Amino acid sequence: MRTLVIFLLSIFSLSAMGQTKDQIKLKDFTKLIGGMWLTESEWSNGNQFKQEIRFEWGLDQKIIKVKTFGTIDQKTKEYGLRNEGIRAWNAQDSTIQFWEFDVFGGITSGLCYFKGNDLHYEYEYHGEKLRESWIFINANTYQYKVGSLLNGDIKKLYMESTYKRTEK
Repeated sequence: MRTLVIFLLSIFSLSAMGQTKDQIKLKDFTKLIGGMWLTESEWSNGNQFKQEIRFEWGLDQKIIKVKTFGTIDQKTKEYGLRNEGIRAWNAQDSTIQFWEFDVFGGITSGLCYFKGNDLHYEYEYHGEKLRESWIFINANTYQYKVGSLLNGDIKKLYMESTYKRTEK
């Protein structure tokens, strides 16, 4: 009987480990899933900024799917689905990579990583290296910052705001 219990526990442990390799790397996104994240602020140039973001699991919890709603027409200020994105563990590089596809035909890609409870994205955008940071305040609030990077440090801050979770 003891041998059977040890055998079953070993199999369960091995299957749990194999099943969750990608999930373990993406587990920190769990705290962002559920509800809609809303921020309203303005860019450093004075332009208004409003975004709603929804995170959800995809592909049997091997990727994170993201939908971002924002301004889709600068002239009319029409608001709608602006981006759809993916966050995925790349086992070859041991990194979490992301891709954002926008309604204008653009694709933004880069790396994302967690430091403690804080989420950071780093990517090239119009020839500039940027970092977006979601800095944990509590389960329903993150401070949000977007800035340009120079030697790993923020050189210029373009946006500072707060994301709050709503139940949409």
